[in-house]
Amino acid sequence: MCKSKPLVITYEQCHELLEICTPSPFGLEEESGLKWKVNRQGTKGKGSWAGYVNKEKVNGTFTKYWRVKINNQQYSVSRIIYFMYYGVDPYPLQVDHKDINSLNNDVDNLRLGGPVLQSQNQRTRSNNKSGVKGVGWNKQKLKWEAQIKVENKKKYLGSFATVKEAAEARNAAVREYWPKEVWSANLTDIELL
Repeated sequence: MCKSKPLVITYEQCHELLEICTPSPFGLEEESGLKWKVNRQGTKGKGSWAGYVNKEKVNGTFTKYWRVKINNQQYSVSRIIYFMYYGVDPYPLQVDHKDINSLNNDVDNLRLGGPVLQSQNQRTRSNNKSGVKGVGWNKQKLKWEAQIKVENKKKYLGSFATVKEAAEARNAAVREYWPKEVWSANLTDIELL
């Protein structure tokens, strides 16, 4: 996501223009979590969902985020919702989506986090052959290898005969090195392997 700066808009202005509304779990690409309290120029009228979905490149992959334009300034909808709900500008921290769905701006799904939390709270990459985060096939060794990022450096966890063994090693490392808040998004259900 783009580099954040302190908010230019005030808490009062946000509440004059917008209201927080829980989006339905089925309409995340149509429902931002914010509705306009006032008529806007163009097609956005009072009571309509505020914002638009924007694709942004994050860690080499494109991710969709809700953005909203207020007074010629663009903001992340999740950040505005956090600000309106808690009354505090999240800057310099980032607003993280607990369920890893960047379009789900339900207040209960938002939390503050820095770049480390953001990088840990991600889905399995689409090019991952094992289906397990941090586990890949080594063609030379003909074994599965596990790794984890700790303080922005890759930590090698070993080579294993099975994906299950590699996943168990990675689960142990997640519990050892990462905060509990990201465990659910990063632990592999060993029973499914």
